[in-house]
Amino acid sequence: MLHRVCAQFRRGEVTLVVSRLPEERDALLDAVAARIVPEEGRVWVGRVPVSRDTVRRIRGLVAEVDVRARPVEHRSLLWNVLVAGKSGHRALHGLLRLPRKSERQAARRALERVGLGGREVETASGLGSIDQARLALAGALVKTPEALVMREIDRGFDGAEAAVVRGLLQPLARRERLVILASAATPAAASGFADRLVAIADGLLVFDGPPADFSGERAAWRFGTA
Repeated sequence: MLHRVCAQFRRGEVTLVVSRLPEERDALLDAVAARIVPEEGRVWVGRVPVSRDTVRRIRGLVAEVDVRARPVEHRSLLWNVLVAGKSGHRALHGLLRLPRKSERQAARRALERVGLGGREVETASGLGSIDQARLALAGALVKTPEALVMREIDRGFDGAEAAVVRGLLQPLARRERLVILASAATPAAASGFADRLVAIADGLLVFDGPPADFSGERAAWRFGTA
């Protein structure tokens, strides 16, 4: 799928990963999120091979965000964030007990960080698509990740909505010192929000740099932007 693609991602930056093939985009994001492990059981971080146990720890540092995810509409925004902060059996266990004060405080802080502060008791049924995206981001932030992964950032939104969702990310990356990776089919989505563009074609890394520099590259013709 990918052939010796090497890319380094920095805190405080938004990187857009583009390829005309969704499987290539997903392959790179899967590697970052440690969702895939090579057959020999090794991944490489900073040129150092790490074990499967370390892969599990990496997964704990990366939160995947589905900005199109539907919240539980009859529940409050606070409840949705509290549940999003857990996974699997922990989420089920969390539903059977009252959340701790520290958990409620963390969920409120996450809502404030995405612009939903003061609305924690509202039910999610009245949220528009942009506020649903904000809620999904809050649910990821409450896990205290070091990196956020967002697949197909523009899918399901009209042009104006997509621009608003993208506009949430760069200030968030700066303020929280997060690594944020998003994916899209074309480099046009990078305009105004991504610090960096990583383009893949035929399994190879064909561009890695500022989005403004891409149109002058030989690889740009593959995406119709030359």
